[in-house]
Amino acid sequence: MNPYRKIWLFVGIASLVLAGCSAQAEDGIVADIRADSNRDGVVDGNDVGSGIEKGSWTARYGAIVLPNIGDVARRCPSSRSQVSDAELAACHDAADDVARAPEYLAPLLTMPAGRVGDGATGRVQPVGPGADKIRIFVKRQDVWVRLRPEASLTETELRNGATLGIDSRDVVRDKAIWDGSVTVRFTVHDGDRTVSDDIALRVAPVLLHSHNQSAEALVVPESGGDPEYERFVGDLTSAAQASGLTAPLITVNTTDTWAQDFVEFGYVSMPGPGGRNVSLRIAIRSPQPEREGGRAVFDLRGPGMGAIQLGGAGDRHVDSFGNVETIPPYTHNGKEFPAGRVVIGTGNRNDATVSSVELQKFFAAQRVQPPLILDTTWLVVGHVDEFIQFLPTPAGRGWRPAVTDPRRGLEILREQQRSGHGSERAFSRPDAPDRTIDAVLADQNFIADNELAARKIDENVERMFQETGTKPEEFVRIPGLYELSAGIDDEPDALVSFYPGAINGVLINASNYIAPRQWGPMVDGRDVFEAAVTEAYRSAGVSVHYVDEWETLHVAGGEIHCGTNVLRQTGNLPIVP
Repeated sequence: MNPYRKIWLFVGIASLVLAGCSAQAEDGIVADIRADSNRDGVVDGNDVGSGIEKGSWTARYGAIVLPNIGDVARRCPSSRSQVSDAELAACHDAADDVARAPEYLAPLLTMPAGRVGDGATGRVQPVGPGADKIRIFVKRQDVWVRLRPEASLTETELRNGATLGIDSRDVVRDKAIWDGSVTVRFTVHDGDRTVSDDIALRVAPVLLHSHNQSAEALVVPESGGDPEYERFVGDLTSAAQASGLTAPLITVNTTDTWAQDFVEFGYVSMPGPGGRNVSLRIAIRSPQPEREGGRAVFDLRGPGMGAIQLGGAGDRHVDSFGNVETIPPYTHNGKEFPAGRVVIGTGNRNDATVSSVELQKFFAAQRVQPPLILDTTWLVVGHVDEFIQFLPTPAGRGWRPAVTDPRRGLEILREQQRSGHGSERAFSRPDAPDRTIDAVLADQNFIADNELAARKIDENVERMFQETGTKPEEFVRIPGLYELSAGIDDEPDALVSFYPGAINGVLINASNYIAPRQWGPMVDGRDVFEAAVTEAYRSAGVSVHYVDEWETLHVAGGEIHCGTNVLRQTGNLPIVP
């Protein structure tokens, strides 16, 4: 059944008025507009009464509107065209008065207006803040026609009721400017008689995916003809297939290596008919306008995928999306986070004085994944993906945090030293630094640096405990080591991964993970560091697939997670207004 026309049939206008859902003049003129206020995917009589006040919007009731910003016809210019960033961002399906993607229109209905005379008029228009971002359409002979604020319904539509659809031209960006609230007013004029009815809606928040949603596709930049990078992509493809992911890799139109940093994928959803949500993916360009690779985000726009760019200035590490992770859903101290929470790092020492203003403002505006800030000032790049991730679990709250464990990393080397293998090379890779286990452990500065990293991670674990209730013993501890980097690219002296950071990989699903090859000491034919990483993930029910990314990513200060991105399942996820 068409959700736009599923109407609760009242016995006469009087019954409709008694339902308390309309405005009525004394002589029987009625203004009554309906939306999916109870969020069951259809507009019917259940959207009024039962405690629903359609002029208000609450966490329990109120219709949801989608930002209709995909590109179903792929008509928008490419990132390599000469248009400006602003022009790239401005092109999408809701940019004009054409209903190019009516499947993303939220349903509205006007009920019959009662005993109106000839010449009566009815208008449906958005009012109040954000009205300029709202489009309303009326369906006439199976064609969606833009109903501009000054336009009127036909007399037939007024007397019989009209089928309408509504969408937004934009997402919510700053709640101080617009919080996404929408009021639609239906006004009936008949001579000197006027009556109106309001209904409250809100634009759906942009939600980030968590690791509790399985990967559907991997995203990588183009190689630019680099054979080492092409080898990496080939190995990554094989690892993804071994993890059960059959979709081909999506290539972004840029040679910017760090695909995790210039784009983050989220989604917006509203209830649909038949119990299925209607969802649109959103590719978010990082607030780094001077980062040329970010323009390529708009090439991802198409059917089912919108794209936006945030504000910001320059190209600061703190504003990269490698500095953003998502805690899966949880409840703590009586507070529910049904979509989880966004985690953002403070950035490195250079960034920490200003922090991630644009990121925090944007995610706070979405209301439902309030940012949690972790300390990353001790890292050169200063991203949260350098030391923390979240793993799905079948029991408990449904996930466990995992963190890098420098103490365990040092103990692995000490175990080998005690077993008489101290003279083995610390790195098994031929072109890696030629240092023995003994030499590494004799370096007191190295030991002190990892003790510092361990303390900083402990502080963040405590912060997580206070905010989520996850106890320190619940954390999965992934072996890893750090070393001091003497100012990469004018960044402050701070820590980077010694071995490729195992925690900086890609979780494909609840049981498969792609991690960087460790290149640890080879003892009795096996990489002892890699074996310890494998065992740590196995303790959480996760199998590890290793990919060599030393030349392509590690030596430049990042790992697999930094150099890739993921489209995750949207499916029929809970709607969180």
